[in-house]
Amino acid sequence: MDIKKLTGEIFESGSRAGMKDMEVYLSEGEVFEVKVSKAEIDGYKLADNSGLGFRGFYNGKIGYSYTEKVSADSIDMLVRGAIENAEINDGKDEEFIFGGSPEYTPVDNVSPGLEAVTEKQKIDFALEMERKALSMDKRIKASQYCMLGTGSETAVLINTKGLELMDKGNHAFALLMVLAEENGVFSSGYDFIIDNDFSKFNVESLSGNSVGMALDFLKASPVKSGDYEIVLDGMVSADLLSSVTTIFSARSVQKGLSRLKGKLGQKVASDCVTLVDDPFLKGGTGTASFDGEGVATVYKNIIENGVLKTYLHNLKSSAREGIPSTGNASRGSYKSTIGISPTNMYFSKGAKTADDLIKEVKKGIQIVELEGMHSGFNPISGDFSLPAKGYLVEDGIRSRTVNQITVSGNYYDMLMDIREAASDLRFSMGGGAGSPTLLIKGLSVAGE
Repeated sequence: MDIKKLTGEIFESGSRAGMKDMEVYLSEGEVFEVKVSKAEIDGYKLADNSGLGFRGFYNGKIGYSYTEKVSADSIDMLVRGAIENAEINDGKDEEFIFGGSPEYTPVDNVSPGLEAVTEKQKIDFALEMERKALSMDKRIKASQYCMLGTGSETAVLINTKGLELMDKGNHAFALLMVLAEENGVFSSGYDFIIDNDFSKFNVESLSGNSVGMALDFLKASPVKSGDYEIVLDGMVSADLLSSVTTIFSARSVQKGLSRLKGKLGQKVASDCVTLVDDPFLKGGTGTASFDGEGVATVYKNIIENGVLKTYLHNLKSSAREGIPSTGNASRGSYKSTIGISPTNMYFSKGAKTADDLIKEVKKGIQIVELEGMHSGFNPISGDFSLPAKGYLVEDGIRSRTVNQITVSGNYYDMLMDIREAASDLRFSMGGGAGSPTLLIKGLSVAGE
């Protein structure tokens, strides 16, 4: 397929129909997933995720359309759909087709090593991950979830203002969750990795961590209710961060849906907190040289040493403020309208290890899992009350496992109460948010 030829034909058709500035966004990719259970393939997916999004101005309003059939046969439908969408667009904000940034930072987010991994090797990895876990201890009864997936993506943006951009990337993930049972008590444990460097995918590590966690919590019990120092595992902190990324969006701020409104230049976190938006992170799922509108992406500190430095903007939100876009326009896919989201957002690492942070705790809990994020966490107010499990820490030593507790607090307050960040860095399962282990002054824990 000659995308430039097809794009030119789309623009010609749009012009004949009375459209002005126009843009084509092409997304091409392939997804592979395999699930295994009881030493057999339980699910298999190999899919082409290609599609084309089109938008442009008609009578001063912008309209959107898309197609999964990337061919000349779709041109009339795309143009007609965009015009019909423009005719019902009653938005008041100014919309843009972008002419281009002065320069773009090239990114190379394709791992040749991952491209060379065969489907058989991927299947064998998943099967071996389950086999290894089940062989480690007779108390491990089943793998609740054992999965490996890979994907490749190419994004192309071309518009009538002469902008022609392309990014490529690939990624892989593996997830293992196992179930342990002893004397009628059940416990689960899990681990995962997301990266595009397949050499980092280690069966021994994933299986060992999952099994170790499941076995540890067979003998877990609650603690007395009260306020505890908290060592928040990096994966858990990353999950929390991924649930509140919208509070940094300028659109949320402008709509009054973020308590960060009016806080630019003010202290919103402790001095040790720096929150980064890094579009150039090697292997990151959000790594890109341009955003969903074609604006050049830039590395930025959203929070720097506790001070809020910027919100995340697209062209529409930045025009309302009279400032440049931060390069954070987002498209969930070729089907999507323009939104705002981070690229790779993460808290900067500290100098000490997670074990070093634990040694500083007098009476606390190391939280390694939070549940109910969708129902027990309000990202607008920041309030959360979530079931948790972890390890009791007494005088700098992990003494026993803890479950059947509920951890409560407020995310905005928690940012101010972060004492230190460790030197590790884990990303959420979605890959867009990351965090090191954090030492927090205190959270309320409901237990016995």
